[in-house]
Formats: sequence, structure tokens, C-alpha cells
Amino acid sequence: RTHAPGTFGSFRKMYEKELTVEQVADVRRPLGIVDNILLPRWGHVPFAELSRQHALDLILDLRNKQYAEQGVRRIINVARRFLHLAIRHRLTSHNPFADLPLQAYEARDRIASDEELRTLLRLGSARMQNAIALAFNLPLREELIITASRDYRYTRTDGLWYRPPKAPTTIKGRPLELPLNQTAASLLDMTPPLQPLLFPGWTPNRFGKAWRRLTRRAHIEDLHFHDLRRNAGSLLQAAHVHPGVISLLLGHKSQEVTDIYKTFDSWRPDLIKAVTILDEAWRRITSTVNDPTQDSTG
Repeated sequence: RTHAPGTFGSFRKMYEKELTVEQVADVRRPLGIVDNILLPRWGHVPFAELSRQHALDLILDLRNKQYAEQGVRRIINVARRFLHLAIRHRLTSHNPFADLPLQAYEARDRIASDEELRTLLRLGSARMQNAIALAFNLPLREELIITASRDYRYTRTDGLWYRPPKAPTTIKGRPLELPLNQTAASLLDMTPPLQPLLFPGWTPNRFGKAWRRLTRRAHIEDLHFHDLRRNAGSLLQAAHVHPGVISLLLGHKSQEVTDIYKTFDSWRPDLIKAVTILDEAWRRITSTVNDPTQDSTG
């Protein structure tokens, strides 16, 4: 869409060029915020008419839509950056978003208890059981779990490994490759010969609805599927696994990885030990429920 000169939307193309030239690590995310959230609200508004009230209204709307405070801060920071660059191009002389009453961000620490996991497994379909089992034993982000594929599996001399596809952005970390424990390997073996995907037909939206239905049915509040990654991390911490190994397994960026694990071979045995710990914990938790690694086409 073409916006009139001097309006918020007229700076969109130059904003993208600024990010590209500056080699911002992740261009897609801020552009997505601009295109999907900011331009529909303010694209037609002249820079001279933008006020603090516009930003306050946006913050209230986002909170009413139950955006996490971290997401609210991210959107406002993109708006600030957008206006800052527009000032550099002398399209405006003020940034009404420079000082706003944003809440302090508190890191989420929710994990699923053993009993909550058992309840989810008892009430969930076999397809959802498999997703939960894979997320626990191969602690990747949700989008990588629902697109898990046998094609990403390969064999080394020390066992089966999994190489997820390259991340589209560099903001969220993603491990280059992970060892597969027995549970994760058995789940990937369930895929039919001509269908490598473990969960064909699942999109983020469909999976999100299925997860919310299951947690409501189980009367479990405030549990995200992503929290299962935190389950894995807390278990490994309790088992005194080195923080650098945990960071590698979860795909987090950590200086400890750089300082201690210089080569692939140096940390590979520790990763194998870590996923073995997860496998043992999973078998202990699920010993009183049906095997969640059963085949499913539902």
C-alpha cells in the first residue's frame, strides 16, 4: 500500500533499508510488527500528529488482548526505533514514544509438575501424547516440534542425531544438532515410509487450539506448551549438568558454551548424557500411564 508523504506509513520502505544496511540480526520480526500492528493503526497518520496518546492507546489495546508484557515492550521498542530513524531522515522532530510507562519484564518460570504431565497424557489424544513426549525428550521450540520430520534424523558412530532446519531469524536460538534418546528416536520411527512428518497437517494455529482445549479439559491453568522446554532445563539443572551443555541442548546463546566447548567433539558426549537423563526422567514420570510413544494417526 502507498501512503501519503509525511505519514507514518511513508517511511516503511526506508525503515527496511535502514535495518538491512545496518545488518540487524533479525529483520523479519520488526518488519512484521510494523506491517501487522503499527501500519494498520498509524499508517495514514502524519508524523506531526503522532502523540503520546497514540502509544498509550496501543499499550492498553495490547494488554486487553492479553499480550505478554515482553511482547508489549518489543512492539513499543520497534515503534521507538521507527520514529528515531524517521527523525534522522528529518521527517519529524519528535518521538512521542521515547518515555512510556512500561511494566518491568519478569522472566517466566512455569514448568509442568509430574502430576500435570500425567494428567495431560491421560486426557490427550495419542497424537498430543506424542507431541508432549517429543517436546520433553527433544526440547526444541514449539514450531520445530510440530514440524518434526524423520528426514532431519541421521546416524553417527555414537548414535542417532537430529539436525533441525536452519532458523529463519537469529533472535531465537536454535541448536545445530541434538542427540536422540530412545524415546525421541522411537517417536520418529513411527512416521510412515512416504510421510516423514510426525504431525502432518498441524499448523501453529491448529496446534495452539488443541493445546488450549486439552489444558482446559485437564483444569490446568497457565501452562504453555513452551514450558515443557523449561521442564527439561530444570531436570538437567537438578542432575548437575553443566550450564553450557543445557544451553547447547536448548539452543540458548551462552558465553559458557564459547568458553568451554571449543569443538563439536568436546561437547558431544555431554549432550548424549544429558538426553539420556531426560529419557530416564520421562520413563519415571510416565510409568503409571499408557505409553505415549504409541503410533497415532489422529
